[in-house]
Amino acid sequence: MTENKIQPKGLYFVTLTVVGGIDIFTRYEYCDLLIDNLNYCIENKRLRVYEYAILPSRLCMVAGVEEGKHNLPKVLRDLKSNSAKQILRAIAEHPTESRKEWLLRLFQFFANRYQNDSEHHFWQFGNQPVDLEKYVKKGLDLPSALESLLKEKIVDLPEHYIYCSAYPLQKVKLSHVRPGPE
Repeated sequence: MTENKIQPKGLYFVTLTVVGGIDIFTRYEYCDLLIDNLNYCIENKRLRVYEYAILPSRLCMVAGVEEGKHNLPKVLRDLKSNSAKQILRAIAEHPTESRKEWLLRLFQFFANRYQNDSEHHFWQFGNQPVDLEKYVKKGLDLPSALESLLKEKIVDLPEHYIYCSAYPLQKVKLSHVRPGPE
């Protein structure tokens, strides 16, 4: 199995990145929309999120899907599609978004560059998946979404950051038992 392709089942460290590395998740409204979309996929598409962090231009998470008709690539596709539509609409309708014209122009630029059938393009193609099975088999420490917060010096302690799984009052419906080495 390669690191560049997600199999329908399994546990992965996944990164969803906004096109051009645009820092969009600096406003709580957009982070909350992403969380609502994550929870929708958890409730309706059997997505299991064990850990996550929303950084300014991306979402990092350890995730998989329950057994059943859904598979991770399709769930991630739906998550990206629905969240992009909602966030783009929120940008366009945000009464005090000082970057509105600039952001919409950038998303339009990326649509023209990568897609001919869309007005705006929000998420980069691909999810940069890392299959965690190989870490488990080798007895290595699993990658962590929370490490991204520390590496980028967003916070000193992940539990102080409101948009991550370590925050005591976080709002994503997490799966509580993260698979690891037996």
